[in-house]
Amino acid sequence: MATQMLLQQIKSRYPVAEKTIPLIANQVRMAIIDDPDQLLDTLSKEDQCGTLHLPYWTYLWPSAIGLAQYLDLNHEFEGQRVLEIGCGFGLAGIVACQKGGIVLFTDYEQDTLAFARYNALHNGCANQASFVGMDWNSPCLKGKFSRILASDVIYEDTHWDPILALLQTHLTPDGVAIFSEPNRTSASGFLARVSRYGFTYTTQTNDVVGLDGVVFKISIYCLTWAE
Repeated sequence: MATQMLLQQIKSRYPVAEKTIPLIANQVRMAIIDDPDQLLDTLSKEDQCGTLHLPYWTYLWPSAIGLAQYLDLNHEFEGQRVLEIGCGFGLAGIVACQKGGIVLFTDYEQDTLAFARYNALHNGCANQASFVGMDWNSPCLKGKFSRILASDVIYEDTHWDPILALLQTHLTPDGVAIFSEPNRTSASGFLARVSRYGFTYTTQTNDVVGLDGVVFKISIYCLTWAE
Protein backbone atom coordinates (compact mmCIF):
# COMPACT_ATOMS: atom_id res chain seq x y z
CA MET A 1 0.00 0.00 0.00
CA ALA A 2 1.37 3.41 -0.96
CA THR A 3 2.58 5.43 2.00
CA GLN A 4 0.34 8.45 1.32
CA MET A 5 -2.72 6.27 0.79
CA LEU A 6 -2.09 4.62 4.16
CA LEU A 7 -1.74 8.04 5.79
CA GLN A 8 -5.03 9.19 4.27
CA GLN A 9 -6.78 6.09 5.62
CA ILE A 10 -5.40 6.83 9.09
CA LYS A 11 -6.46 10.48 8.87
CA SER A 12 -9.98 9.41 7.93
CA ARG A 13 -10.27 7.76 11.36
CA TYR A 14 -8.09 9.84 13.66
CA PRO A 15 -6.73 13.38 14.09
CA VAL A 16 -3.05 13.12 13.21
CA ALA A 17 -0.05 15.17 14.30
CA GLU A 18 3.40 14.73 12.82
CA LYS A 19 6.33 14.93 15.22
CA THR A 20 10.10 14.63 14.89
CA ILE A 21 11.74 12.61 17.67
CA PRO A 22 15.39 13.61 18.15
CA LEU A 23 17.79 10.79 18.93
CA ILE A 24 21.56 10.75 19.33
CA ALA A 25 22.72 9.99 15.80
CA ASN A 26 19.45 10.34 13.94
CA GLN A 27 15.85 11.46 14.17
CA VAL A 28 12.56 9.71 13.49
CA ARG A 29 9.55 11.34 11.88
CA MET A 30 6.36 10.06 13.48
CA ALA A 31 2.66 10.33 12.73
CA ILE A 32 0.81 10.09 16.04
CA ILE A 33 -2.65 10.90 17.32
CA ASP A 34 -3.21 14.58 17.95
CA ASP A 35 -4.65 15.30 21.42
CA PRO A 36 -5.47 11.68 22.39
CA ASP A 37 -7.26 12.85 25.54
CA GLN A 38 -10.24 13.80 23.39
CA LEU A 39 -10.61 10.14 22.33
CA LEU A 40 -10.80 8.66 25.83
CA ASP A 41 -14.59 8.51 25.94
CA THR A 42 -15.11 7.22 22.42
CA LEU A 43 -12.39 4.55 22.45
CA SER A 44 -12.68 3.25 26.03
CA LYS A 45 -14.53 -0.05 26.24
CA GLU A 46 -15.52 -2.76 28.68
CA ASP A 47 -14.76 -6.44 28.15
CA GLN A 48 -17.13 -9.32 28.93
CA CYS A 49 -16.05 -9.25 32.58
CA GLY A 50 -16.89 -5.57 32.95
CA THR A 51 -13.26 -4.45 33.07
CA LEU A 52 -12.74 -1.03 31.51
CA HIS A 53 -9.95 -0.88 28.91
CA LEU A 54 -8.56 2.57 28.20
CA PRO A 55 -6.97 3.41 24.83
CA TYR A 56 -3.39 3.67 26.09
CA TRP A 57 -2.13 2.98 22.58
CA THR A 58 -3.21 6.44 21.44
CA TYR A 59 -0.33 8.11 23.37
CA LEU A 60 3.35 8.26 22.48
CA TRP A 61 4.58 7.64 26.02
CA PRO A 62 7.92 8.91 27.36
CA SER A 63 8.95 5.27 27.88
CA ALA A 64 8.82 4.71 24.12
CA ILE A 65 11.03 7.76 23.54
CA GLY A 66 13.39 6.59 26.28
CA LEU A 67 13.68 3.12 24.76
CA ALA A 68 14.35 4.56 21.31
CA GLN A 69 17.06 6.86 22.63
CA TYR A 70 18.68 4.02 24.57
CA LEU A 71 18.70 1.74 21.52
CA ASP A 72 20.09 4.49 19.32
CA LEU A 73 22.99 5.04 21.70
CA ASN A 74 23.73 1.55 23.00
CA HIS A 75 22.82 -1.23 20.57
CA GLU A 76 23.68 -2.47 17.11
CA PHE A 77 21.14 -4.52 15.18
CA GLU A 78 22.85 -5.30 11.87
CA GLY A 79 21.35 -8.53 10.50
CA GLN A 80 19.57 -9.35 13.76
CA ARG A 81 16.02 -10.64 13.99
CA VAL A 82 14.11 -8.26 16.27
CA LEU A 83 10.64 -8.44 17.83
CA GLU A 84 8.76 -5.47 19.26
CA ILE A 85 5.75 -6.35 21.42
CA GLY A 86 3.09 -3.75 22.11
CA CYS A 87 4.74 -1.66 19.43
CA GLY A 88 2.35 1.31 19.57
CA PHE A 89 3.44 3.85 16.96
CA GLY A 90 6.55 1.76 16.24
CA LEU A 91 9.28 4.11 17.44
CA ALA A 92 11.68 1.58 19.01
CA GLY A 93 11.31 -0.87 16.13
CA ILE A 94 12.04 1.87 13.61
CA VAL A 95 15.31 2.66 15.41
CA ALA A 96 16.21 -1.03 15.26
CA CYS A 97 15.44 -1.04 11.51
CA GLN A 98 17.57 2.05 10.94
CA LYS A 99 20.46 0.27 12.65
CA GLY A 100 20.17 -2.78 10.40
CA GLY A 101 17.67 -5.00 12.20
CA ILE A 102 14.92 -7.10 10.61
CA VAL A 103 11.96 -6.17 12.77
CA LEU A 104 8.59 -7.79 13.43
CA PHE A 105 6.22 -5.18 14.88
CA THR A 106 3.36 -6.66 16.92
CA ASP A 107 0.41 -5.15 18.76
CA TYR A 108 -3.06 -6.20 19.82
CA GLU A 109 -4.67 -3.10 18.30
CA GLN A 110 -4.98 -3.16 14.51
CA ASP A 111 -5.23 0.63 14.28
CA THR A 112 -1.94 0.88 16.15
CA LEU A 113 -0.30 -1.32 13.54
CA ALA A 114 -1.56 0.99 10.80
CA PHE A 115 0.30 3.88 12.43
CA ALA A 116 3.40 1.72 12.97
CA ARG A 117 3.34 0.58 9.34
CA TYR A 118 3.03 4.13 8.04
CA ASN A 119 5.81 5.37 10.34
CA ALA A 120 8.14 2.54 9.31
CA LEU A 121 7.50 3.22 5.61
CA HIS A 122 7.89 6.97 6.12
CA ASN A 123 11.30 6.39 7.72
CA GLY A 124 12.65 4.15 4.96
CA CYS A 125 12.17 0.80 6.68
CA ALA A 126 9.96 -0.94 4.12
CA ASN A 127 12.41 -3.75 3.39
CA GLN A 128 13.15 -4.52 7.04
CA ALA A 129 9.74 -4.33 8.70
CA SER A 130 6.78 -6.68 8.96
CA PHE A 131 3.62 -6.36 11.05
CA VAL A 132 1.42 -8.86 12.90
CA GLY A 133 -1.62 -8.40 15.10
CA MET A 134 -0.91 -10.38 18.25
CA ASP A 135 -2.08 -10.88 21.83
CA TRP A 136 0.94 -11.83 23.96
CA ASN A 137 -1.34 -14.15 25.96
CA SER A 138 -1.46 -16.39 22.88
CA PRO A 139 1.53 -15.44 20.71
CA CYS A 140 1.56 -16.45 17.05
CA LEU A 141 5.32 -16.30 16.52
CA LYS A 142 7.74 -18.56 14.67
CA GLY A 143 11.38 -18.99 15.56
CA LYS A 144 13.55 -16.95 17.88
CA PHE A 145 14.71 -13.35 18.09
CA SER A 146 18.05 -11.98 19.23
CA ARG A 147 16.40 -8.78 20.48
CA ILE A 148 12.92 -8.39 21.97
CA LEU A 149 11.79 -4.81 22.67
CA ALA A 150 8.92 -3.39 24.69
CA SER A 151 7.97 -0.12 26.37
CA ASP A 152 5.30 0.32 29.04
CA VAL A 153 4.02 -3.26 28.98
CA ILE A 154 4.67 -4.41 32.58
CA TYR A 155 2.34 -2.05 34.44
CA GLU A 156 -0.17 -4.82 35.30
CA ASP A 157 0.74 -8.06 37.06
CA THR A 158 -1.52 -10.06 34.74
CA HIS A 159 0.94 -9.25 31.92
CA TRP A 160 4.04 -10.56 33.65
CA ASP A 161 3.78 -14.33 33.20
CA PRO A 162 2.60 -14.25 29.56
CA ILE A 163 5.39 -11.85 28.60
CA LEU A 164 8.07 -13.83 30.43
CA ALA A 165 6.78 -17.06 28.89
CA LEU A 166 7.05 -15.42 25.47
CA LEU A 167 10.66 -14.49 26.17
CA GLN A 168 11.39 -17.99 27.39
CA THR A 169 10.15 -19.45 24.12
CA HIS A 170 11.37 -16.88 21.60
CA LEU A 171 14.59 -15.26 22.88
CA THR A 172 17.79 -16.73 21.43
CA PRO A 173 20.38 -18.14 23.88
CA ASP A 174 22.58 -15.06 23.44
CA GLY A 175 19.67 -12.64 23.08
CA VAL A 176 18.59 -9.59 25.06
CA ALA A 177 15.07 -8.45 25.94
CA ILE A 178 14.96 -4.70 26.56
CA PHE A 179 12.09 -3.10 28.48
CA SER A 180 11.46 0.53 29.37
CA GLU A 181 9.03 1.94 31.93
CA PRO A 182 8.63 5.09 34.04
CA ASN A 183 9.76 3.80 37.45
CA ARG A 184 6.43 2.45 38.59
CA THR A 185 6.55 0.57 41.88
CA SER A 186 4.88 -2.39 40.15
CA ALA A 187 8.04 -2.99 38.13
CA SER A 188 9.68 -4.51 41.20
CA GLY A 189 7.16 -7.35 41.09
CA PHE A 190 8.01 -8.10 37.48
CA LEU A 191 11.75 -8.02 38.17
CA ALA A 192 11.35 -10.33 41.17
CA ARG A 193 9.75 -12.88 38.86
CA VAL A 194 12.29 -12.98 36.01
CA SER A 195 14.57 -15.51 37.72
CA ARG A 196 11.73 -18.06 37.75
CA TYR A 197 11.91 -18.05 33.96
CA GLY A 198 15.67 -18.38 33.82
CA PHE A 199 16.64 -14.73 33.30
CA THR A 200 18.78 -12.15 35.00
CA TYR A 201 18.70 -8.40 34.40
CA THR A 202 20.51 -5.09 34.59
CA THR A 203 18.94 -1.69 35.16
CA GLN A 204 19.75 1.89 34.26
CA THR A 205 17.65 5.05 34.60
CA ASN A 206 17.80 7.99 32.21
CA ASP A 207 16.21 11.43 31.97
CA VAL A 208 13.86 11.60 29.00
CA VAL A 209 12.01 14.65 27.69
CA GLY A 210 8.43 13.83 26.74
CA LEU A 211 6.46 15.44 23.92
CA ASP A 212 5.13 18.01 26.37
CA GLY A 213 8.64 19.09 27.38
CA VAL A 214 8.42 17.48 30.84
CA VAL A 215 11.46 15.46 31.98
CA PHE A 216 10.73 11.89 33.09
CA LYS A 217 12.88 9.26 34.77
CA ILE A 218 12.72 6.22 32.49
CA SER A 219 14.22 2.90 33.55
CA ILE A 220 15.70 0.44 31.06
CA TYR A 221 15.75 -3.24 32.01
CA CYS A 222 17.92 -5.62 29.96
CA LEU A 223 17.02 -9.28 30.47
CA THR A 224 19.40 -12.05 29.45
CA TRP A 225 19.54 -15.76 30.16
CA ALA A 226 21.06 -16.53 33.56
CA GLU A 227 24.21 -18.66 33.47
